[in-house]
Amino acid sequence: MDDNLCALETLVSERLTEARQAAYRLSLAALGRPRRRPLRVRLGEALIALGEWLRGGAVLAPQPS
Repeated sequence: MDDNLCALETLVSERLTEARQAAYRLSLAALGRPRRRPLRVRLGEALIALGEWLRGGAVLAPQPS
């Protein structure tokens, strides 16, 4: 039984090492990519642009400065 436990500990240790290396590589890859804005922000901007387009670009009320 001790032999099996030792082998199991070795396998678990190797898998943990591989998982940590993969996580490190993924974190480095994520640093190189630009951050995306949240979906709600992109959707809000799209709805505002659609509203502007439907309005024809005419200002209905003066905007506060």
